[in-house]
Amino acid sequence: MQTVLVPVDFSETSLNAAAYATRMLTGIYGVHMLLYHVYEKPGHAETTEQELQKLRKHLFDVGIVKTEIFFEQGHDVNACIEKFTYDKKPDMIVMGITTKTKIEQTFIASNSVNLAKKNLCPVLIVPADVKYKKIKNVVLASDFIHSPSPAIATIVKKLLSDFFARLHIDNVNPAHHVSITEPYQKVKNEMNELFKGYEHDFHFIGLYDLPETMNMFVGDHDVDIIITMPKDHSWFSTLLGHSNTKKMGYQSTVPVLAIHQ
Repeated sequence: MQTVLVPVDFSETSLNAAAYATRMLTGIYGVHMLLYHVYEKPGHAETTEQELQKLRKHLFDVGIVKTEIFFEQGHDVNACIEKFTYDKKPDMIVMGITTKTKIEQTFIASNSVNLAKKNLCPVLIVPADVKYKKIKNVVLASDFIHSPSPAIATIVKKLLSDFFARLHIDNVNPAHHVSITEPYQKVKNEMNELFKGYEHDFHFIGLYDLPETMNMFVGDHDVDIIITMPKDHSWFSTLLGHSNTKKMGYQSTVPVLAIHQ
């Protein structure tokens, strides 16, 4: 995790995400953060730069992270963020999300999940009221049909190494609640090998309401981040990807990191 993009629109939600990212990245060697804003009117460039400089100064009081500011004019903020991501190739995007009504949602907050669904790079969705605390426990939600790809495993292991965190691997496939199947055991063995040398354990959770059950697990195990692996055209996509990653993003009590397979 060397470069982290934080889009901001100066709403409370996006400013909270920027503060979360700053505290999270403080102390990680070689990392730098890109604060990025899109303004609509040509005459707003100077004001935008002043506000971003003010924000950078404020974040310096929050934590010590090398920070650059970027801004540009545009009308489709989502498209601008995508293009900026392709150009700068960040290792992660950090964005805020809010539980407010659609009318009250800012652009950044209401489009965080939309960006998480795209395979740009990992996206960390930070709930509006969540403040950073030391990352000690991380949950990886898995259907135990396929092991995480080597690329995903690398990202997860980097996260565990950076924060000296423990990994909890949660089975979210209801088929495995009936019996421990041979395919499940095969994937479990593969993940044991993938995360060899890292503290990790395996859990089964109920699925009557995934966000609610996951939040219960988060509270019981002092979890700091949930990792989901959205995939297109699959049962897991329905559960955690295009529909439920959105639901979790709004209902989760901790940040949700979406990493595509």
